[in-house]
This record gives sequence, C-alpha cells and structure tokens, in this order.
Amino acid sequence: MANLKLDLVNKLRTDKYFEELELVRLAQDANENYKDKIDKIAYQLEKIAVLNAQIGLAEEYFREAPPQQQPMQMQMNPEQVPVNAPPVGKVHPGQTHGE
Repeated sequence: MANLKLDLVNKLRTDKYFEELELVRLAQDANENYKDKIDKIAYQLEKIAVLNAQIGLAEEYFREAPPQQQPMQMQMNPEQVPVNAPPVGKVHPGQTHGE
C-alpha cells in the first residue's frame, strides 16, 4: 500500500516549488505593470502560505504514532526484593539507626 502521507507531502512540496518559481519569475519580470506585478506577487505569496500551512497540517495529522511501550508485566510480590536493593532496617556505617 502506498504511503499516503509521503505522497501528499511530496505533492504539496512540488506545488510549492513551482509557485516559488513563479514568484521569482514575477519579481524579475521587467515588462509587467508595477501595480499588476504587486498584486500578482501578493497572490503568489498567499498560495505559498496556504501550501506551507497544508504541509504543516499533513505532517501533524498524519504523524506516525510512536511505538507503544509494553506495560510492565512483572509485578513484585512482597517476598520478592530486587537484588541490588538495600535491606530495609539495616544500619549502615555512619548511621545511628536503621531506616
């Protein structure tokens, strides 16, 4: 099965690339009426902003879930004490009483 997120993000990035090329072309066009040029550049920037937002949303909505951690299956019985745990109530050097 195709990766929907990857295909969608690639399509949006390709569209954005071509819109950015058009923006550069418009900015460098010396034959365009100045007011029309400003309007067309503003429109291109809107399209690029929408594509940026769509890419961000696609990344957010199609985020891959982190692998689920298995719940701790081993529960300790009162008789089981971890091997490296200090014994309870034993007085250590420098202590005046057991804890």
